Amino acid sequence: MFRKIDFVTVFLSLISVSFANTVDRASDSDEIFKRFDDLQRRIQNLETENGQLRKELENQNASLDALKRDMIGKYGDLNFKQNDLKQSVKQYYVLLMNTQNETRTKDTELRKKIDTDVQEIRNSLAVTNDTLQTGTNLQGRKLNQLEGKLEAFRNDFRDVYQKTGGTPPSFYALLTTTVPIRGSNQTIIYDRTGTNNGNAYNTSTGIFTVPETGTYVFTWTAFSYVEEYVRLEIVVAGTIYGGTLSDTQETGDADTETAIIVANAKAGDEVFIRTQSRGPGDGRLYVEFECTSTFSGWKIS
Repeated sequence: MFRKIDFVTVFLSLISVSFANTVDRASDSDEIFKRFDDLQRRIQNLETENGQLRKELENQNASLDALKRDMIGKYGDLNFKQNDLKQSVKQYYVLLMNTQNETRTKDTELRKKIDTDVQEIRNSLAVTNDTLQTGTNLQGRKLNQLEGKLEAFRNDFRDVYQKTGGTPPSFYALLTTTVPIRGSNQTIIYDRTGTNNGNAYNTSTGIFTVPETGTYVFTWTAFSYVEEYVRLEIVVAGTIYGGTLSDTQETGDADTETAIIVANAKAGDEVFIRTQSRGPGDGRLYVEFECTSTFSGWKIS
């Protein structure tokens, strides 16, 4: 910009000299002088404006230099930081690419491992299924064998039952030792059997378990000692069917009491003798020679 203005100044100066020579030769041309004066004033104005522009540009350059120094003071060398940032971005990009490659590799390995594990599980399940099938078949054969044995046992039982004349369930149990009365609801355990067709009476528990549904007769005898008394009752499937009282407190001698009942019972019902809940007694069920307490029962229909 400065060079263009200097060139204009030189050019106008040459024109001024040329016009001066022309005026010297034609001094009568006032119009030309007026135009020359106007051109001179314009040149001066341009020079003045040119100087102002120079000062303004210098001020702007100074402000720009000051701003650069201030930026460098506050933030350092931006070019260096830019290069450093580019280097960091490049490093992060390389790290990201490595991570992606590593992730892809691990994903491939994981997929292969999952496929291998799934195949192993399938193979294991197939073996387990074969084993279960074999075991099921074996259990089925054993079950068939047991069913066959059970049927043979049933047949044998029918044969024995027919050979014995079809004897219905029946039992006769007695005490072999004296049993002291200790309190209410005491089950009397008759520890020996004379008859036990069907083995339904248990000498360890004193309980007769009904083997067949039907009508049964039950009877029991209580033998109490001198100046003692005993209250007994019979229980059929949880229901009290009757009781006895053997009392020698006033007479001073031994006493025997007998009771008999008829009850409808279902297979699996339990029948037993026990002391009564109210006033069970304070004596003993006595055993002396052939005299003892007994418990019997048999099916009548």
